[in-house]
Amino acid sequence: MGKYERRYALWKHHRGRCFWCDEPVGFQEFEIDHFIPERLEDNPSELSKVRADFGLSASFVINDYCNWLPSHRRCNQKKGGRIPKLTLHAIETLDKLARDAETIRSIEREIEQKFRDDKRFAQAMVGIKAGLNTNKFTKDQKDEMKALFADPELAQDEDIQLLRKETYLDIDQHYVDFLNRKPDPNSLAFWKNQITEGQQSSTSDQGDVLVNVSSAFFLSTEFYESGYLVYRMFKAAFGSATGASTLGGTHMLSVPIVRLSEFVPAIQEIGQGVIEGTCEWQTQLESNKAKFMLEFVSRSRFTFAYPTSLTPAQFVDALYVNAGVTPSAAERNSVINEFGAATSTPDTSARARSLRRAAESSTLAQQEFNKAFVLMQYFGYLRRDPDDAPDTDFSGYDFWVRKLNQFNGNYVEAEMVKAFITSDEYRQRFGS
Repeated sequence: MGKYERRYALWKHHRGRCFWCDEPVGFQEFEIDHFIPERLEDNPSELSKVRADFGLSASFVINDYCNWLPSHRRCNQKKGGRIPKLTLHAIETLDKLARDAETIRSIEREIEQKFRDDKRFAQAMVGIKAGLNTNKFTKDQKDEMKALFADPELAQDEDIQLLRKETYLDIDQHYVDFLNRKPDPNSLAFWKNQITEGQQSSTSDQGDVLVNVSSAFFLSTEFYESGYLVYRMFKAAFGSATGASTLGGTHMLSVPIVRLSEFVPAIQEIGQGVIEGTCEWQTQLESNKAKFMLEFVSRSRFTFAYPTSLTPAQFVDALYVNAGVTPSAAERNSVINEFGAATSTPDTSARARSLRRAAESSTLAQQEFNKAFVLMQYFGYLRRDPDDAPDTDFSGYDFWVRKLNQFNGNYVEAEMVKAFITSDEYRQRFGS
């Protein structure tokens, strides 16, 4: 059997979990750790002593299932090349690995048998393997996979199901989902190169490579100035909505007021013709922002919430209250002065400028960052609102906001992005 199949047999037997921390570890990212360090292969005398100390037979070999363990890179590095202490637990672990070795070999044999006997299974596994190796299915591969999975028996095969969850990060789709445009050739080549270099690096955790590339779309200047601006604009204009959560007991919580159906057309308008890094892209972005702000403050929803009879001070104060920001006196007065000497607020241009300045408050951007990051997982990856089916409330959203806050915004340690891009719901968007 090949390296791919042997890795899969080991990973499957251990239920896709790291031996050391017992946390889930992806098929792409796990490392094969050696309970007895691999370095002893080059030191026969030391290996012989270890065999004797642990009661291992002379047939014990370092590079075999009897000594292999699936591990996160961080756990593997923490263990290093140390020989385990001679304890009852270590001896029992080696005994169990020896017993498990034959079970893992039987998984190899089962896969080999399926390859020989079931052509459609072989086609599906080859397609999945290609997706794992390249982190992206070609259109032909996607079409072939969809056709194969139309067979209910094949689609429910345990091995197929396990590996389908591990396949590709589609860079092209990320541009559509987060920036609402097709990728330009230079950017597409850049991100694919980032993945390739990460995969080839001996220091990069393969799962983290995909997570970091995926997260980069939310953290990009282009998204910050378009999608995140839309989020903050709705927040400054209309405040927050209220949703229910059952996390830790039923309760109500403040949730983002912007919905996917409003967000998508807004980001499309602001991002029209904008490709970060190209000639005059910032000029185009600025023009789009100004145009959209004027259109937004002319909507009936906004004019109802902010009648023109409001004084400039009342108008500006309402924006900052909704934003949840207390501006300095100088900042507040500066925004009020957008209306000049007027005593009411019918000036559409001044309204648009005031809303934009409130939305672009650095305090607002900092306060809402984690909430917006979580919301964009739903908007970008799942293409739905957090309380849409299969959810019925904001419990999932509540969970991820809390977890991201717990890890101080570190999305890698919180494993948030990873959870979304490996979820069944995300994969099912592409028939995988």
